[in-house]
Amino acid sequence: MDMIEDSDGVIFSVPCFQGHLPGILKNFTDHMAFMLHRPRYFTKKALVITTTGGVSARSTTKAMAAVLSGWGFNKCYQLPIMALSWNDYRPSAKDLKRTHDIAGKFYADISSGKLHVPGAGVLIPFNLFQAMTAAETDYPTEDNSFWPKYAGMRYAPGIPLTPGKKLLGWLIYQAGRRLLKSTTVTYRK
Repeated sequence: MDMIEDSDGVIFSVPCFQGHLPGILKNFTDHMAFMLHRPRYFTKKALVITTTGGVSARSTTKAMAAVLSGWGFNKCYQLPIMALSWNDYRPSAKDLKRTHDIAGKFYADISSGKLHVPGAGVLIPFNLFQAMTAAETDYPTEDNSFWPKYAGMRYAPGIPLTPGKKLLGWLIYQAGRRLLKSTTVTYRK
């Protein structure tokens, strides 16, 4: 976590096993699942490179990018590579061009320092978790300690939001407040 925090961008090189993330990487993302409740990498960018000997590179890349978005990554570039040879793959001219283009975009984005407006799929958990941990409970959690620093914010400080995204975040937050009235947290710290 500290290495990610200290970086400008992170490259994840992911083999595709049976159409999914490999077990060891799935284990890692499962251990980090708390970051879906408490995201933190709002200014970080990622490049996910997935290789496969057959099919599913694209869906594996999307799955990893979705996890990283949930952790707060500001932008996730994706480069799925399909090799039709398991033992003697030689990158095609098309794959080399795609690699050059995506790596160039990733590098330029990191160098620019530009921060991107988050999508609705990122605003939903951010505002729901914030709203649902706003009240005092009999069972305080790490979530209850994390969210007060974002009180009144629809997303992390310094990340641009359009007026429509601010409104969407507010509406999601209000829905979370209503859910809080009928939800009981039943686990302890």
